[in-house]
Amino acid sequence: MNDNEPTSVKDILIEMKTLSEICVDLSFASLLYSDKLVAEQVLLIEEKIDYLYKNLLDRLSVSIKTLSQAAQLRIYYIIGEANNLISDSAADMASLVLMDYKIEDEIKYVQQHMDQIVDLVELDSSSILCKKTELEADLHDLIGIDVVAIIRPKVGLLTAYDAVMECGDLLIFRGPLYSVNEFLALAKGEIETVEAARQNIIEQGDIKPETTLKYHQDLLVTMKESAELIVDLAYLYALEDLPKVKNLIRTTEDKIDKLQFELIVEVLRLYKQDSIGQMTLMAYLRMADSFEEIADAAIKIAFGVTARHKPYTLLEEVVDDSSESLDFIHVAKGSEYVGKTVKEAEFMDDFFQILALIKRGKYFFFPKDDVKINAGDGLLIKEYSSPEDE
Repeated sequence: MNDNEPTSVKDILIEMKTLSEICVDLSFASLLYSDKLVAEQVLLIEEKIDYLYKNLLDRLSVSIKTLSQAAQLRIYYIIGEANNLISDSAADMASLVLMDYKIEDEIKYVQQHMDQIVDLVELDSSSILCKKTELEADLHDLIGIDVVAIIRPKVGLLTAYDAVMECGDLLIFRGPLYSVNEFLALAKGEIETVEAARQNIIEQGDIKPETTLKYHQDLLVTMKESAELIVDLAYLYALEDLPKVKNLIRTTEDKIDKLQFELIVEVLRLYKQDSIGQMTLMAYLRMADSFEEIADAAIKIAFGVTARHKPYTLLEEVVDDSSESLDFIHVAKGSEYVGKTVKEAEFMDDFFQILALIKRGKYFFFPKDDVKINAGDGLLIKEYSSPEDE
């Protein structure tokens, strides 16, 4: 173990959660761009998570002295196992690229309809982002963009949150559709400041994808977003025993199982009609299987604990200190969010993503940008951060 390796149970869990989230983004990017360098990095991260998982088991094992302690620590075993499974699923997707699978463009068009898009851009020498880290440029807080990884010619792929962006780097980034074009312009030197990009986003109208999805593409989009959502809900339920969230997890799991079956039937039908090629068929099948496995891993987190010991202080710290965390906002009368649209609310201060708008106890997931927020509503939000933010 080197000096930079996490040594405490808390730090290991934070590292595993953060790396598994990165792994899913990178595996999807590797498929979209048939990029072997990115796919290889996914497998390296998956190996690191395997190592961290073994380290976690060792440290938890020596901590247990009684049955009561075993019950108290069970959740951490389960979270470690779940993140290990998530990274395994991501590696399965990336492995297609290393098998020289050439994916048709129709899969690239799919992501334009996703709530969070993963894309790739070369950093021009005229860009103000050169010689800055993502944190120094304030990319996430101002425009909702996260640089997931950097491909540097002759060096390889960098995934450290504090990596400096150099001219000529290829940036793998993630963000909402309305932020993507502005970030592309920043990277190409067409916009001079991140603040100007933020203002453009706020002022621009509703941005719609260039293409219309076919049935099987829509099934894949819904399945991916549902799998990511159920992971978020699982951590929320592990922290707070909320009956409505429990029901949402169950219904989302059932939805993913049905989506997987429908997607398999549909892509097999298209393949038999020669509408898609064999390699694209395999990509759809592999992604459907991986997203279903991610959902199963989330179920382990949510329902793996039969005896609850409150509060889970360590778990709260793991969720708060990792790259993605959830929170609730109650919109009281007189709140600054009253009368704002979803998009306006996300950009009012530091950017956050509204996963769900809660009205009279009912959850509306991934609300449209122009939906109005009223007093009495609730917001389920996701915030992204780096360790340096803490």
